Amino acid sequence: MAEATDKITEIGLVLQGGGALGAYECGGVVALLDLIDEAVSAGRTVVLKAVSGVSIGAINAACVVGATDRADARRRIEALWDDFTLIAPDFWPHAAQRDLALFGLPGFYWPRSDYLNMTRWKSYYDTSPLRNTLERYVDFAALNKSPTQFFATAVNVESGEVTTFSNRRVNGETVAAIDPLHIMASGALPPQFPWITIGGQHYWDGGIVDNAPLDDAVNAFSQGDDVTRVLVVMNLYPLKAPLPQSMTEVDARVHSLSYGNRMRQDRAIANYFNQFISIIEELADGVPDGVSLPPELARRVDWARSFKTIQIVDIDMQESLARLDSERRVDGEFGLRDFSASTLNRRRQTGYAQAHKSLKPYILSAQPVEPV
Repeated sequence: MAEATDKITEIGLVLQGGGALGAYECGGVVALLDLIDEAVSAGRTVVLKAVSGVSIGAINAACVVGATDRADARRRIEALWDDFTLIAPDFWPHAAQRDLALFGLPGFYWPRSDYLNMTRWKSYYDTSPLRNTLERYVDFAALNKSPTQFFATAVNVESGEVTTFSNRRVNGETVAAIDPLHIMASGALPPQFPWITIGGQHYWDGGIVDNAPLDDAVNAFSQGDDVTRVLVVMNLYPLKAPLPQSMTEVDARVHSLSYGNRMRQDRAIANYFNQFISIIEELADGVPDGVSLPPELARRVDWARSFKTIQIVDIDMQESLARLDSERRVDGEFGLRDFSASTLNRRRQTGYAQAHKSLKPYILSAQPVEPV
């Protein structure tokens, strides 16, 4: 364990897509903000450096960055999920409460009604209600001038390229002010939702290509030895699940593996990457005394070292539910569309508990946790 440090701690937050599973992120984000408040009150310097989101994660991210302060961010994201909660009579079977979202979610989407034009449909729902909801719960003026870098990703329907919308310059590209359409584009999951047109280009949900966009958050970190970098990824999909017993469960399991496993692959790649950096360090440290590396090579070695110090916290938001030997309590089947009150309340509570437990050592400890 390293010695005590007064370094600045920078947090990069990555929020996945997953429909109603995003309630876990709501609880997790509130836990993160609470821990930052506690650390700041204790005299530590903790900065939310970047928030990267896709689909429902982009909506959650916009509430966090599009706020005047942490208290305002908490209020906005919690109020959003209060509004996304479907209230049904208690005597209804849970399956009926869960499937109520098939008939629309107020403030998010409605079923299309132009049945005479069905042969030309390219989506099943109309997401225009989401625009007003985003304008209500996201302060876009605050988002666009926030010191926290915001990223939302979408995929261009025609070119297939992933596009990043940000409140800061990315890869030298010109930045347009973030507005509701950029967030809606990130969450335009086909075939349920229609593509969103921005500047003559058509965009679908970025999670189709990458449901855990890490690169932008990583690149937003400051470099140098005076910063502790913590990359937080809230993984909505469980790694383990029972053997599927029906075609519906097969479909749900395939979706879960497709959208949730990329982060775990990236974690393994990060470990290999750090091993290569260790080799670079050993070679650089082996340079004889009195001999200096060429300036450009020295700069590149320092750049590589800075990435080794990134600590990745991969939070499995369903860890406490994965008791597969005794009960089938994994939020996979129907999870994306279950906006019922009992389910969303449970997810928010579970998300808070999992995030608080996982992040506390990284944010409140006087000593940094060793990097992966």
